[in-house]
Amino acid sequence: MEKRGTKRTASAKGRSETGQARPARGMALDGRVTLRTVADHLGLSPTTVSRALKRGDDVNADTIDKVEAAARALGYRPHLGGINLRTGRTHAIGIILPLGGEGDVNKFVASLIEGVSSFLKTIGYRTAVVPLLRDDDPIIVLKELVSENSVDGIILTNTKPQDERVKWLLQTKTPFITFGRTELFSPHAFVDVDHERIGARAGAMMFDAGHSQPLLIAPPEDLTYSMQFRRGWAQIHRERGVDLAPQSVICARNSSNAGLEIASSVLRDRPEITGAFIAHDDTAMGFVSGLRPFGKHVGEDFGIITYGGTRMHSFINPPLSAFTFPHVTTGQSLARLLIKLIQGGRPEELQEVSQADFNDLGSHHLTAKRL
Repeated sequence: MEKRGTKRTASAKGRSETGQARPARGMALDGRVTLRTVADHLGLSPTTVSRALKRGDDVNADTIDKVEAAARALGYRPHLGGINLRTGRTHAIGIILPLGGEGDVNKFVASLIEGVSSFLKTIGYRTAVVPLLRDDDPIIVLKELVSENSVDGIILTNTKPQDERVKWLLQTKTPFITFGRTELFSPHAFVDVDHERIGARAGAMMFDAGHSQPLLIAPPEDLTYSMQFRRGWAQIHRERGVDLAPQSVICARNSSNAGLEIASSVLRDRPEITGAFIAHDDTAMGFVSGLRPFGKHVGEDFGIITYGGTRMHSFINPPLSAFTFPHVTTGQSLARLLIKLIQGGRPEELQEVSQADFNDLGSHHLTAKRL
């Protein structure tokens, strides 16, 4: 029988009264990695680690990077149950995923989800994907999501100049951010690409490549970024002193089928057209297919520039010159700014517009002899 005051034997160290192995310092009793685990690993205080994981403005960028890397390596996950009870937050962000026809997934929004989720995961947030079917009313889907109180904030895409979804969210003071801008007077958080500049640059490149009447095939005309493409396109026509014929701008749904239909119509009715800026890579794929029955070849007697972020343009035969932007990075920016908004940031200070890169693969030039 062990006497009082007798030291425990070495074999008893690190074990509880029940004989179970004790968790390492900083670990929860159930073996879960805690804030203190990360703090002890880095030699920082738990408070500093907590602020770094929230990307607080009072923590320098190097510390944030080190803490996030250590949290990932150690497998740290916040205990959301307790946090949710204390804060009244769900620690989930909703992103609405528009779907097209049957079996057709919006590839752009799907790739954004990766960027959103990769950022949210580092701070203990979840991504809730809400499908928007083709026949769904966007406002009803949005209202149902908000009424469920299942997310702390919302990410919207496919914005319109006078977007009813944005108006409603502003009225209800629900935290949200959009990929794309609106023309509403009330400021809101957004991330966007400078589509107006892309439209102007694409037009200039088509003129410089020898296309006297290039087409613009834009997304649906009610979307803000379609309007921005068209503004830039009209601007370069004015600068070059070229009349912009109404039939030279075609707005259509973003799909391969739409591209195929447009190609057939244009080449049948307007054989003088030699090139097009097709402002969506899905549509461009269909358009390229539509050239073949007419004996046209991309980069020889018909020039094409496209736009996207999935790198699909480089897998088309032949590859297409394209304006691109990184979808994953854009998703991370959307999540980062939305979290700052939820934490009390001002919407007018949470707005980013990025520039697209141009990948010149030669498809917009004419190499065949013109007769």
